Amino acid sequence: MFFYVGLGMQLVGFASVGLCLFAGLAKGDYGKLELIQLIGGSLMFYIGTFVKGRGAK
Repeated sequence: MFFYVGLGMQLVGFASVGLCLFAGLAKGDYGKLELIQLIGGSLMFYIGTFVKGRGAK
């Protein structure tokens, strides 16, 4: 169960960082929203990695 929750968190984090990247490229600049999205997505990805690793035991 933890494996799938962690995998889902990783996918959401990865998608968030990707959306941040494309939004910044479209605007030509990164604002506060993109910065929050980048940090939140990265944090979600790494927490998902931790949760996924805990489920493997």
